[in-house]
Amino acid sequence: MSEQPEIVPIGTLPPVGVVPKKMHAQVIRKNRYGDPKTAFQVEQIPIPEPAPDEVLVAVMAAGVNYNNVWAALGYPVDVIAARNKKGEPEDFHIGGSDASGIVYKVGSDVTTLKVGDEVVIHCGIWDRNDPWVKAGKDPMFAPSQVIWGYETNWGSFAQFTKVQAHQCLPRPQHMTWEESAAYMLVGATAYRMLQHW
Repeated sequence: MSEQPEIVPIGTLPPVGVVPKKMHAQVIRKNRYGDPKTAFQVEQIPIPEPAPDEVLVAVMAAGVNYNNVWAALGYPVDVIAARNKKGEPEDFHIGGSDASGIVYKVGSDVTTLKVGDEVVIHCGIWDRNDPWVKAGKDPMFAPSQVIWGYETNWGSFAQFTKVQAHQCLPRPQHMTWEESAAYMLVGATAYRMLQHW
């Protein structure tokens, strides 16, 4: 295995499975809340370690959803303050709720994915120990359900993203990275609007 680099240039990736110490990310901080053009700034951020039920994915393409305009504005929800109130320590927000990419690291409990898998990522996150989920009910209606990259940190506007393993689905090989990054949330949202439902 290759040596762990400090960081890799934007537009490049290390060999599959080699995770740098830091990544480039589009970051929002509280003191920049306002116009998204200035709220988002490229910063170098330490790459997070996946929890047992999570994976680290190298982002090949990301979709843009209006929820990150809200995140940049800090309105109607101050996403950083909301996460801090729950005990999360990060004083920044990496948004992005759509992506396609390559799995680079898997948590100790993950059995459905392996390093090198090409995936698309859906935006629903929930606590796997939520009684609603454990009862076999639709997790999208669980009390613990939140939207990745808006109500959670470590979204797709970075070289790497941290997601729950269930969020990853096989990437359709007939679609480009960009096409497959957009159809899970923003594509479905546009389709619903066009179909009036």
